[in-house]
Amino acid sequence: MSRLMSRGIILLSFILFACTQPKVIYHSFQSVNTKEWKVQDSLFFNIPIEQRGNLLIEIELRHLASYPFTNIPLSISYNLNDSTLFTTDTLSILVADPEGHWKGVGLGSIFQKTDLFLIQNNQEPGNYTIKISHINQEESLKGVHDIGIKISNLKSSDARSINSQKDKKQNSKSPK
Repeated sequence: MSRLMSRGIILLSFILFACTQPKVIYHSFQSVNTKEWKVQDSLFFNIPIEQRGNLLIEIELRHLASYPFTNIPLSISYNLNDSTLFTTDTLSILVADPEGHWKGVGLGSIFQKTDLFLIQNNQEPGNYTIKISHINQEESLKGVHDIGIKISNLKSSDARSINSQKDKKQNSKSPK
């Protein structure tokens, strides 16, 4: 009886965990020339957003074990705030520690690292674009395999920010 009960608890836990994961509304990778990703070789992601909502936007990066640096600095331009105006941000994805140990998940000679890029609140439906290029001091990078964009719908409008201290202050001010 206890064995059946423990299996039921494990199954229920798995179902509850699966139900709390944000819904992925866009996920796409684009390949990069692993021998030479030039500064001018920008990647363009055309993203259809069908429903208004809060979005979690992540950048996914796959690189080879031969990648010679500990980070990959990226320039990311997007028109999520206004479809006619582009905003440009930078993101440096740390792929290895100072000793050269890869931080991402690896299989064979390819490693993948995911990094949070943006939490976009109250995104309106529409067709949007994200443009990514590298901004390394080298003219071309060797060893980058592909770059991906993953956009998930955050269910709650009370989505937590990255700053947990800010969340604590806001929660303590809320009426009971």
